[in-house]
Amino acid sequence: MRALIFTEGGNQIGLGHISRCSSLYDELLARGIEVEFIINSESGQFDIIENKQYKVVNWLSKEYLTNYIKQSDYCIVDSYLASKEFYRIISECGRKSLFIDDNGRMEYPDSIVVNPSLSTEAVKYPINDTNCYLLGTKYIILRIPFIQVKREYIKSHVKEVLITLGGSDIHNLTLKILKQLQKNNSEVIFNVVIGKAFRNIEEIKSFSSKNINLYENATAEEMKSIMLKSDFAITAAGQTIYELLATQTPFIPIKVIDNQHHNILTLEELNLIKTALEYNDNFFIEKLIIEYENMMQFNTRLELVEKYKGVIDGLGSKRIIDTLLSGETMEKEYFLRKVKDEDIFDVFQLSNEDYVRKYSINATKIDWQDHKVWFQNIIKSDKHVFYVVTDYTDEFLGQLRYKIEDKSAIVSISFGKSIAGKGLSKELLIKSIELIHEERKELKNIIAYVSNDNIPSKKLFEKVGFILHESNNNLLKYLYSFK
Repeated sequence: MRALIFTEGGNQIGLGHISRCSSLYDELLARGIEVEFIINSESGQFDIIENKQYKVVNWLSKEYLTNYIKQSDYCIVDSYLASKEFYRIISECGRKSLFIDDNGRMEYPDSIVVNPSLSTEAVKYPINDTNCYLLGTKYIILRIPFIQVKREYIKSHVKEVLITLGGSDIHNLTLKILKQLQKNNSEVIFNVVIGKAFRNIEEIKSFSSKNINLYENATAEEMKSIMLKSDFAITAAGQTIYELLATQTPFIPIKVIDNQHHNILTLEELNLIKTALEYNDNFFIEKLIIEYENMMQFNTRLELVEKYKGVIDGLGSKRIIDTLLSGETMEKEYFLRKVKDEDIFDVFQLSNEDYVRKYSINATKIDWQDHKVWFQNIIKSDKHVFYVVTDYTDEFLGQLRYKIEDKSAIVSISFGKSIAGKGLSKELLIKSIELIHEERKELKNIIAYVSNDNIPSKKLFEKVGFILHESNNNLLKYLYSFK
């Protein structure tokens, strides 16, 4: 068994993809799986993965992919350069594919699609039965040293500030920031992280002074230590923001490349930052100084540290590799329980999702007041059996409802985006049928009404054993009979 990680990195595009994939590499290796990085780059050497198996080659070639990938290979792709055609080739050549996507670049072929971000709503993905989507904070990828870290205390006065602009600092901001801040803050120590991909290393070194500590090619363990001893950070808004959140290090984020746009938006929506900066803002330095002075205030940092606690649990890599290797099974991650009063708003939100209403018999959006009346009638009625899908945290993930009519039950299903497409629909439906049959032993059959245009639902019911009974215009009636 072998896993191949296809990605890119270098002076022009940074090392973020390589850095986050290194955590997936470690997780795979810990499970006894042979792993190899395949890196498209103008560089030939990468210190951040120097102890890992990798090769530098332009893998954006049909010939290379079809010759190198074996049918037994697991494939992971983290790329902004690969076209849909290359994703299709990788999906078809290997055993199973996992594609990391931050921005909804395209509609992906049959695969697992991971958006390791702070939000499940920032990017919209098509709901289908060919892709499994892993979205949100549960799947944020952290390097091993950053898992379950705790900041012991917050100093009342700022003594150390971290400056980290990524593995390559593509806009040479490090020196610009240092020159501006160091001269007026002699009492503060600046911890400056630089990498081999920096184009002005010697110039930065020549500017060094007694209150500047330079760290070249810092390891993950070293980065954790630097973050924990720093009172706040000035950082590029890429993968590093997750490590800063994990170490509860207050930070001023700078958007240095367009693909960091969603990161910035979500940080603002969750109120995890005061202000974000953009490298090409005409007033960049002026705004940086304002934010720097704001971050010097103890209450500002204290407030941010409290907000950061518990945002990321650090188990993203484990969950991602669990899914790649064996799939997230319902027995391990998902549960069915009876609906409760407090589910009312979750049910309302899911029922009003566009993709749910699209295939409903009544496609009109539901009014909140009408929903409250309906919901109370449903949960009090002995003619309805209402199951809710949850995970181990009891988060609402979907619903399966049964309306009892004599010795039949009409089933209605809708799943949230976080579990749609994971191949769980069949297992959840089967489990709910088992539960309702135990509860209502008088039932002889289950009825499902499905729009003829709803291909995924038709396939689902047929897989479970429902038989097409009749067709009325665009509405199909399926029947499942108990033996």
